[in-house]
Amino acid sequence: MNHLSSRLLDDLKSAMRASDTNRRDVLRFLRAEVHNIEIEPKRPLTDDEIVEVIRRQVKRRRESIDQFARGGRQDLVAAEEAGITILEEYLPAQMTYDAVLTIAQDVVRELGASGPKDMGKVMPVLRARIGAGAEGSVVAAAAREALSGNQRVERSV
Repeated sequence: MNHLSSRLLDDLKSAMRASDTNRRDVLRFLRAEVHNIEIEPKRPLTDDEIVEVIRRQVKRRRESIDQFARGGRQDLVAAEEAGITILEEYLPAQMTYDAVLTIAQDVVRELGASGPKDMGKVMPVLRARIGAGAEGSVVAAAAREALSGNQRVERSV
């Protein structure tokens, strides 16, 4: 069992002992999703893979918040926000956009990429260097900016 997986299990046990039902439910759901994903490759997920599962859950919860807010369900909005807060405790510190942009510019220089058509060459190398340090949308926006010759690209983050 890797570090993040054992931390999730320990925190789940602590939440159960403390009768913290919200934290318990969020962590149970997360562990269940991790377990379901582990079934296919028949091996435990790495910490980076678990981080991706957590990011997907955070993204889903943010989408739910938008829907609940449009429906006027503030009680459900608050519950989803509380779940996001719990999940974010398990995510690594996020790199700033400028730090990602600097790495993207280095990758573009190293690969000799010249424009948006080279996005497919740049992204795999950039994702490998950054790892779980930034969300995919931030990495893609930085790559687009680096490939566009340092013109500030509009990003939706």
